[in-house]
Amino acid sequence: MSERPAASVVVASFRGLDLLAQCLDSLRPQCQQLGIELIVARAHREAPDRLVGIATGCRVVPAPATADIPRLRGIGVAEARGEWVALTEDHCVADPGWLDALMAAVGSEDHVLGGSMGNAKSERATDWGAFFSEYGFFGANRRISAEGATPLITGANVAYHRSVVSQVAAWALEGSWENEIHDRLHAEGHRFRLVPAARIRQNQSYQVASFCWDRFEHGREYAATRARRLPFWRRVALMAASPVLPLLQATRVARSVDAEGRRHFVRALPATLVFLSAWAVWEAVGYARGATR
Repeated sequence: MSERPAASVVVASFRGLDLLAQCLDSLRPQCQQLGIELIVARAHREAPDRLVGIATGCRVVPAPATADIPRLRGIGVAEARGEWVALTEDHCVADPGWLDALMAAVGSEDHVLGGSMGNAKSERATDWGAFFSEYGFFGANRRISAEGATPLITGANVAYHRSVVSQVAAWALEGSWENEIHDRLHAEGHRFRLVPAARIRQNQSYQVASFCWDRFEHGREYAATRARRLPFWRRVALMAASPVLPLLQATRVARSVDAEGRRHFVRALPATLVFLSAWAVWEAVGYARGATR
């Protein structure tokens, strides 16, 4: 059997091929320089030969056209051979030193590494609002979680040690999002490390209506997942707190973003609050449904 590579990079992909091409262009030189395998877990919605030119130098792992993000991650992670397996998504681009920063941060007792998020679409306030509402919590200035809490790490910029890869893949294939996976790993005593210098940037432009719908769906699914393991009183309390959630989340984002993002925060605040409110509405619906079962 060939020697295990030091790391693998997995890209969960279901969006347009133009976004995937930009993502791979940012990753391919780094992977080639460090001898790291690059895997694309792609939900095929086009003829396979259209991927040939875009995915040069990558291993493409096909997935069902209906596969969601957690299952795409699970499919890719299960195929990865590296001692460390890093995850991102096709609507993101990596800063040139992303992989170097991740690998330099590895400690002998670490099991999960979490990089930071930035925004590659800096012209429109709407795109900044979408970035802040989805990834602003993972800025380079985010604080270490309170004692006993799971560190806040996004599935768009995370790396897992081989010792937890099989668990991560299995849970993701069951449909679990990163917050649930990380809660489980943290409860088992695995060690997390934040790596602010390892930055991935969101690289997609958004329209208000379509991104609100995205926030509706994710908020409802997030609450439904949490509701399964929360007592009745806790679900009711979370539902009652939903009207103030957008302001609380916006405050957290403001504390987490770096100087680059902070320059755009005020002008993007209306869009940010709209998107955070869309999430909060359906998060409340998810808890309400759970509370009435």
